Amino acid sequence: MAKSGIEGRRQAALEEGGPAYVARREEIIRAAAHVFRDRGFEAATLRDVAAAMDTDRASLYYYVGSKEELLQEIVRQALGRDIEVAEAVKRSRASSRAKIAALIQAMVDGYDANYPHINVYIEDLGRIARQDSEWSIDVIARTRAYESIVHSILNKGQRDGTLRKDLPVELCALALFGMVNWMHRWYRPNIKWSPAEVGKTFTEIFLNGYANK
Repeated sequence: MAKSGIEGRRQAALEEGGPAYVARREEIIRAAAHVFRDRGFEAATLRDVAAAMDTDRASLYYYVGSKEELLQEIVRQALGRDIEVAEAVKRSRASSRAKIAALIQAMVDGYDANYPHINVYIEDLGRIARQDSEWSIDVIARTRAYESIVHSILNKGQRDGTLRKDLPVELCALALFGMVNWMHRWYRPNIKWSPAEVGKTFTEIFLNGYANK
């Protein structure tokens, strides 16, 4: 099927990658992340995104082809950042305890630096997983890759005695993901706790527990 005029212009602009075009497209992606976060992806429309940008829906088509494309970019950015940081933590020569602390802090920082992209990703992960598209399969594969990095760091901590050997690493990883990923329900920028305070608290709970000994 032949491309429409606007599709051809959009593709040409994407390939050219001019600074002004890229910057405007990023603005639209950020606005969409806020709209999807507030309204939910299913309920939100491109008209809602356009309204958030104080423009009309037709103007968006020069930058994005659909609401689904916006979600894909939001998820791609959120996942890309997390994987890159987790890999850097794994490669570092820090102790296992320091790596785990850095990993938890990176997870928390991701919510702050990528708000609300990471929230949209977490909330829509179940819906994405039920799809049977090349994109959704890639997202799930990259999510599994991220989980594998976390498991590797925890396994190393268990082998060197930093972590207890009587607790399953996979279950501990699920507990960690559950604790951090629940932030999508309550975290907002400028909340009364700083990212550093949240990260420190989560690290203390995960590594040291909460009960008096």
